[in-house]
Amino acid sequence: MGTLHATTLARLGGCELVAVAAARPGRASEVAGDLGVDACTYPELCSRSDVEAIVLAARSVDHATVALEVLRGGKHLFLEKPGATTLAGHDALRAESARRPDQVVQIGYMRRFDDGFVDAHRRVAGGEVGTPLVVVMTSRDMEWPEDEDPRDTGGFLLDMASHDYDTACWFFDDEPVEVVATRQALVYPGLLDAADLDNAVVTIRFGRGGIAVTHVSRTCTFGHDVRCEVVGSKGSVFVRGAGDGADAVLDATHADRFPADYRARFQRAYERELEAFVGACLGERPAQPTLADDRRAVAAGVAARASAVAGSARSVGEDWPWP
Repeated sequence: MGTLHATTLARLGGCELVAVAAARPGRASEVAGDLGVDACTYPELCSRSDVEAIVLAARSVDHATVALEVLRGGKHLFLEKPGATTLAGHDALRAESARRPDQVVQIGYMRRFDDGFVDAHRRVAGGEVGTPLVVVMTSRDMEWPEDEDPRDTGGFLLDMASHDYDTACWFFDDEPVEVVATRQALVYPGLLDAADLDNAVVTIRFGRGGIAVTHVSRTCTFGHDVRCEVVGSKGSVFVRGAGDGADAVLDATHADRFPADYRARFQRAYERELEAFVGACLGERPAQPTLADDRRAVAAGVAARASAVAGSARSVGEDWPWP
């Protein structure tokens, strides 16, 4: 993700990419060489006088810690989701940001910049489907990278599924209050021992009665498949999958119809969110989405991963232990 953002920034107007950093030995030098910029460590990046803003896409478990360094270094911050993997970490980040109101903080929920999701949100907010009642989502990756440690990501139900929680909160404009998650690991059984999963169904209840349901997966044979339906009192609005059609069965033979990963599915949305961040840093617009938006998604994810392991509902707002 960091490489994707760096490559995008290198060709984006209104800003200049001057340096990159990475935790993995040698990675910063490799990317810097490709892009013709400096390589440095995180502390060096945060202290550079020629750096005004930092795009942070470290391991999710490190997001809050490194983000604090960025803010204390006086830099504007674009922070990949989730902003933290615990509510305690997120609260510390919000407190630091509150002490620095002139520093922009934007969170990387790129669906808010995707044409399909933006159009659906406009229609829901405009009342075209009446009162939103249920948000039904599908978010499927193709596989679990076997070198990925769930302890680095905060778990699939927080790291990847935070997009779904943010989407539901955005459509309902409401607070999640309770989560029930059911998990399985039939393709990658070793994930159960790591308190993780390869498929799950998550149901979220909201304060005003709305319900969101999402199927999250990393066993999709035909591509990166993201869909959404908002069911309202007068009808439904859809964000359709890139490869939707009339076929009764979808399998690996249909892979040419679907994007291979998130980068292909949301390429333009990633560009737009960074364009918006640059605009916010220049004072042209407020930064969106915010840390407050992210906290709702993180709180739902903390409850979801705990619910999946325990096999029972969890209230949103407690810093449930995991694994």
